[in-house]
Amino acid sequence: MWFKTRRFSDRELERFRELQRLSFSILLEEAKRLEPGMIERDVARRLVLAYRREGVKSFFHLPVVLFGERTALPGDWPVGKFFPKKRASAENEAVIFDASPVFDGYLVDTSFSFCLGQSEAHRTMMERLAHFRGSVPEAVNAGATFAAIAGDVNAKIASHGYEPVHGKHPGAVLGHRAMRLPTLPFTWRADGFDALSLSWFYGNEFVSRAHLARSPLWNTTRTSAHAPYDGLWLVEPHAGDGPTGAKWEEILVIDGGKARWLDDEPPHVKQWKLIAEGRDYSPQALAA
Repeated sequence: MWFKTRRFSDRELERFRELQRLSFSILLEEAKRLEPGMIERDVARRLVLAYRREGVKSFFHLPVVLFGERTALPGDWPVGKFFPKKRASAENEAVIFDASPVFDGYLVDTSFSFCLGQSEAHRTMMERLAHFRGSVPEAVNAGATFAAIAGDVNAKIASHGYEPVHGKHPGAVLGHRAMRLPTLPFTWRADGFDALSLSWFYGNEFVSRAHLARSPLWNTTRTSAHAPYDGLWLVEPHAGDGPTGAKWEEILVIDGGKARWLDDEPPHVKQWKLIAEGRDYSPQALAA
């Protein structure tokens, strides 16, 4: 069975870029429609249908929709809490959309964070998360280990008084592999995840823990205590504080030990520019 995690051709990288942009556009379009009183489950269902219309047959994980305090992943946070609930959206609360579609074997993962109205807490949190788009590739290029980079991100988030809640993501990941999967004539799911890709991640993580081999996960554990290695990495710093959480996620390319972002201007970069100018950074403003 064939999984590709590195040595992507220019054509493959361009396809990843196109599909990442498409995934963000789907999240942004649904975000523009969001109104107070809408239910997480209903919005998540609409996201699934939107991806289906673009040919998606499977997801690494089903679309995540989080409203209000759930964006901050409060307290204990088992994987089941990521699934959409009957929680309704409300004015001036934080929102996170996160989707990991598999487009004809290309696995991408995108997150879009915004506020349904106005929130100075969310604006400030988003502005502070912008730091990591520069610091993470700089640390990779300086030869820091994956574990050290993840630890530095955690410490910086904590220095602002926030909780680095990506530590509550499955695998406690700051990031994980993006890849090409085998194209099969069928799909199957396991607890809301694509079973094929999930089995690959679990299998490789088991081997890495047993033999300190290369892990598909990027976190602070000993399996990430090595220099960054080549491939596509989905980086997702996520902060939480009380009723407010924010994150972003996109593909980092590491080639020959050097890092660069796959795309120059995903939605969160546009949001940061608007925030720096003191302007509205809502989904409607991005689309204008």
